[in-house]
Amino acid sequence: MDAKTQKYDRQLRLWGNSGQDALESAHILLVNATAVGCEILKNLVLPGIGQFTVIDQGTVTQNDIGSNFFLDFESLGKPRAERACELLGELNEDVKGHWIAKDILSILKEDPAFLAQFSTVIATNITRETAEKIAALCWVNGQQGVDINTIPAGKKKTAFVWVKTVGFIGAARIAVPEHTIVETHPDNVADLRIDTPFPELIAFTKSFDFNTQDGLEFGHIPYVAILLKYMEEWKQEHGGKIPSTYAEKNQLKAAIRSGMRSADDENFEEAINSVLRSCQPTVVPSSIKEIFNDPKCVNLTSESSSFWILARALKDFVDDYAKSAGLLPLSGTIPDMKAQTDSYVTLQSIYKAKAKQDIQEVSKIVDSLLESIGLAPGSIPLQEIETFCKFSAFLKVIRYRSLEQEYNQPKIKQIASWLSDPDSIFPQYVLLRASDSFYDDHGHHPGEGENWEDDVDQLQGNVNILLQSWGLENDTISKDLTHEICRYGNGTIHNIASFIGGVVSQEVIKLITHQYIPMDNTFIFDGARSVSAVFAV
Repeated sequence: MDAKTQKYDRQLRLWGNSGQDALESAHILLVNATAVGCEILKNLVLPGIGQFTVIDQGTVTQNDIGSNFFLDFESLGKPRAERACELLGELNEDVKGHWIAKDILSILKEDPAFLAQFSTVIATNITRETAEKIAALCWVNGQQGVDINTIPAGKKKTAFVWVKTVGFIGAARIAVPEHTIVETHPDNVADLRIDTPFPELIAFTKSFDFNTQDGLEFGHIPYVAILLKYMEEWKQEHGGKIPSTYAEKNQLKAAIRSGMRSADDENFEEAINSVLRSCQPTVVPSSIKEIFNDPKCVNLTSESSSFWILARALKDFVDDYAKSAGLLPLSGTIPDMKAQTDSYVTLQSIYKAKAKQDIQEVSKIVDSLLESIGLAPGSIPLQEIETFCKFSAFLKVIRYRSLEQEYNQPKIKQIASWLSDPDSIFPQYVLLRASDSFYDDHGHHPGEGENWEDDVDQLQGNVNILLQSWGLENDTISKDLTHEICRYGNGTIHNIASFIGGVVSQEVIKLITHQYIPMDNTFIFDGARSVSAVFAV
């Protein structure tokens, strides 16, 4: 085991070499070295992102030291960006850190394309105006004078994550036009094709003697063979159809149970327990059909991402009934089961051989598509094609709403529904939005002054204006909540920052590796009640 594998052994088991390579190629930008910002970076530096940059024009104050564990008394008066970069860099010598002691808006004024160099931009403790500016530039990778609603989704790759913590409240918002995921890590990728067996699988089943007098041999017939035997008998008696109703599935279970010789036949019990799942017809999932019908899949160009080229190849494979029987490529994975070692290995080899055959067919289509759009055949590695085929039934495309859409095209009906739930924490979202408006009006956050109670009525006014814009009554949000957020005085509690830092870093890793499914799109946490929720605002 090499040093890198030893160092990152546990996380490699989560996202593999491809995920680790993606992390090590990533460059993260943190805007403002706040407590939550440093917590996020800590959780990204430790697993080994390639590099990070901290932008913060401020200097370290007593308040910073009191709320941020990553700043010490030696940091007092020094640039926050510099000290955070130095101290976070000590956590992992393999990660490169950079810092810039300037205002992010002045940097973007000089170079609107500045953000395009980063994999993800994480911003904390910024105003709504700054957030909208950063989000818009990330959305179009720095292209000025461009309507973000007219840019093709696949062209932008810089994800923006806006994070806030105020007292016991934490929030995070992801904004990126399109995020595609191949390795969604479903609980089970096995695709046994019991209802539509291929010839090699049928021949495997017929190789077993179900009348054998050898108890050991009988007790180790793989449950896949048992299921296939009884399923084929059922289909012969029912016009080629598989059980569809609950009663019919119970009849198939009874037929399998009648073949047991003793209660100790675990392989038959495994077959019985798999009946319900095996009676689900093998079809192309509706979510995958939606991907196939997506204009980005239908209309490939030389600028199409590998995801969409592979999706189109998958579609063409499925459409060729002679090669695919109208089904997705076989995953080639089988579950554990009671069987003799040689029988299990043989069964595993049969599934893997069929999966390899499907991969070869898809690979041919990929090369043909690449050539048709002016790209070199073989430019998409075989390993990537193999992974795509293995998880082809679980592909995912998320298209986020931009901040501009959130503010100018609110989901009024959904918002009303969220607020009608007495246990919902969506009111915290409303308070954070109103606090942004309060800052725009007064130049400071609610409760920051000595007479913080004076801000309560003014913040309630911002809340009411927001509610009215959605066609809702003013009393939808309790004034007690407004009072509470003013009492926080925009203060940061480090344990809340630490929790939010853990949540956000996890989502950022999902975005970087394109593995697992990230949240869509706003996460809210109420530390006073220890309740969290995700809202697609």
